[in-house]
Amino acid sequence: MTSAGEGGTPTALDLLFGPDTDAVEILADGILSSGSQSLAGALAQLPEPTRKAAAQEAATAAAALLKVDLVSVLVRGWRQRRDIVSAARRTLAAPGSTELVSMSSHEITLDQRPSVSVLVDGRRVATLQLGLSIVFDLNGVLLGISGGRLTGVHSGRCDITATLAVQGTDLLVRRAHLELPGVISLRRGIRLLPAGEYPAGAGQAESPDDDPARQLAPEWEDSIQVGVRASRPPGTDFDDDDEEEENHRRGQAN
Repeated sequence: MTSAGEGGTPTALDLLFGPDTDAVEILADGILSSGSQSLAGALAQLPEPTRKAAAQEAATAAAALLKVDLVSVLVRGWRQRRDIVSAARRTLAAPGSTELVSMSSHEITLDQRPSVSVLVDGRRVATLQLGLSIVFDLNGVLLGISGGRLTGVHSGRCDITATLAVQGTDLLVRRAHLELPGVISLRRGIRLLPAGEYPAGAGQAESPDDDPARQLAPEWEDSIQVGVRASRPPGTDFDDDDEEEENHRRGQAN
């Protein structure tokens, strides 16, 4: 798998598209050729320049949503494991102590389904439904924990399968292999417990790298909106309701 840019960690976007591919163009093509009749029908009613602009804007928003830090997903999954949480609490209660936690084969999954609303002249004309599924199949993982933080990844292999769906139809499926000690940068360690369990100031992240689980894109929790202005060649209009809304908006502006 190709890594992210210098100093970064790999994201779902890196895995799905790679470094030499125009992700926005591929997504825009996928949007315009979507098998969903509702989406295709909604965009087909637009003039061609507007249709292309709407697909491009929606694709740009979708690409931004795919910048999900893969390490963040792993850490969030580990934070839910009882053996890791217990070791974090014990080492936090005994300053200077370190525990090694060996984990058998296990799986961590992420399944997110956000939407992107396409607005033309302020009116929603289509909704793009996305689906991102990431499955981590982990083996031979040995973690070092000290002071309530993940301080070492001594071994571990991870096979990842990422699937991107548009309007319920799989657009891309990619697989990759990671050797975890070479991927996860620990620096000051990664907090494994809620910040409130640490002494004042000790549980706060000093930088984004200190707590990568906070880097999960918040936009995945909600739908987002993108807007374009309609390009209307002579003789091409939306329906009467759109025309009335447009006139009303102009009247307010005046």
